[in-house]
Amino acid sequence: MPYNLDIPGWMPEPELQILEGLARSIPPGGAMLEVGPFCGRSSWCWAKSVDPSVSVTCVDIWDPVEHPFSPPAKSGDGAISGPDYGKTDRPRGDWGTRENFDHYVRDCPNITAIRGHSPRDFADWPFASLDLVFLDGIHHNPGFHEDVVHWYPRVKPGGILCGDDCARTHPDVLWTIHDFCKDLGIPFTVDRRIWMLRRPLQDGTTLAL
Repeated sequence: MPYNLDIPGWMPEPELQILEGLARSIPPGGAMLEVGPFCGRSSWCWAKSVDPSVSVTCVDIWDPVEHPFSPPAKSGDGAISGPDYGKTDRPRGDWGTRENFDHYVRDCPNITAIRGHSPRDFADWPFASLDLVFLDGIHHNPGFHEDVVHWYPRVKPGGILCGDDCARTHPDVLWTIHDFCKDLGIPFTVDRRIWMLRRPLQDGTTLAL
């Protein structure tokens, strides 16, 4: 079970289990990137589920003023985490700060954290350099569409672009992915709220997810 339900966040246990499977698709020596890791609940899962040789880059603004939201994590002495939201025994331990992220993923040496706004602060990221990109940052347009358009060509042919919250509660995510894949003529799938698409190989072949 390479995920840590104690870490504060919004991703429920069944979706963390989906990330486990996606992580195992990344080859040894590969690279992935996560946008919007917050306190690191999903990041810890990625880092512990991939081969130890895989680099996991996590990018976020880590600014609770710009993003003043926190999950209803349990707190206090003896708090027991359930399948959702996590727990904390730290002051403001459920805030989206870089300090909290570093604390919760301190046992993940394959994680590299970079503070910045996606995608504008990552314009120079090399094309076709990532085996998997997971988008869980901004969930409304134009920002979400900009993330999809920016990171898709940074995925290697045969690699995976995926993200969270593909549901009616986040219509911009749902319809942006639908329209993006329709325009490219490629399929996408949704498992619970996790959407996934695979970039075709150079010969145009699309591998199954």
